Amino acid sequence: MIFSHRDVDILKLLCWCQFIQPRDLRGIASEAERKNLMGLGLIRRHEKSGALLLTSKGQLLLEHLLDGAVPQTTRAYHPPLIERRVRVSRLVVAAYQGGVNPFTLGPEELDSPAALFLPSIARSKGSNPWGSTRVAALARLGDSLYAMHYVCPGIGKVALMDELAAFSNQTARFRDVGRAFIFAGDSYKSALSELERPIERKDTKLLTYGGAYRCLQLPVHLLSCDSTGAVQLQIMAVPDYRTRLTKAALKGQYRPPPDDVPEWDAMFQGLPFLMAADMDLRRINAAIRTARSRGFEQIAMAALEGQAEQVLFPRCRDKNLARVFVLTADAISAVTGRKPAPYVPPRTQFTTSKGDVADAPLIQAHRKTGRSH
Repeated sequence: MIFSHRDVDILKLLCWCQFIQPRDLRGIASEAERKNLMGLGLIRRHEKSGALLLTSKGQLLLEHLLDGAVPQTTRAYHPPLIERRVRVSRLVVAAYQGGVNPFTLGPEELDSPAALFLPSIARSKGSNPWGSTRVAALARLGDSLYAMHYVCPGIGKVALMDELAAFSNQTARFRDVGRAFIFAGDSYKSALSELERPIERKDTKLLTYGGAYRCLQLPVHLLSCDSTGAVQLQIMAVPDYRTRLTKAALKGQYRPPPDDVPEWDAMFQGLPFLMAADMDLRRINAAIRTARSRGFEQIAMAALEGQAEQVLFPRCRDKNLARVFVLTADAISAVTGRKPAPYVPPRTQFTTSKGDVADAPLIQAHRKTGRSH
């Protein structure tokens, strides 16, 4: 058996994430492909959680194929920690399918326009710069850096000042880039349900995610860990994506917005227009408020189909606050340069940086020689 790019990327995802539920890999590899890797002893299923994980044999092979450039982490099997790893893995898989590289080893590698770093791979190395923060990942998308959090009902509370301090400290080397938060969940509805919980009035530094959302001065974007979220990340990885996508969507009907209204991206058929594909709800609300204050009963906005159906139709269109349009595939592709669909790794054969082909006999040879550096 000759390993494909798809095979190796599955091993890499399991190495970086530690635990991934089989259903979360369905968009990347077939059941037969996963079973092949299990048959070779490279991955296995954790009995209690049902999640897939990398075996020691798989770890050694991956170290050989990648010249040792893999995270060295200690896997823990406490159920709450497994659950957290599985949740984070859904975010990582969505990012991977959105063309964002999750296979980094430090925040200093976030210098490309689409990269992601998992603090979990550094928490066990000496001093822990992340403390007890709940950040799931740091991402570089286009012109901005994002602190990514997984948000779902009952997720618990967050020490916002600690999160902001860690985010600032770990990205201090990057200057002249924007900073924002991404609250990700299994769906937009799932994340929203937690953000809309009533604020608990207690004298404590811990806040619900809804409280944190209301207190944050930085932009907060929602993200669904599915195919819609993958396309959202493809868009957000493009520098100046709002202006470019607005012009691609409106074409000849584009008119520039007033200079004093940063929440609007254009004027369209006499209405303020907002590009909502990045799911910045605070900006959406601000655009509507400003429009009302200037005498407009509605605004126009455009987003992805899943975003419109889950969030913008019920919150904006059905309340007569906005005309909501669904972006066409052609408009998105004109900006991203790719088909607006989740990335699926190819079945073409994998070759190492030295040009070697990885095949099943290599596993046996590598096991005899031991750990490679």
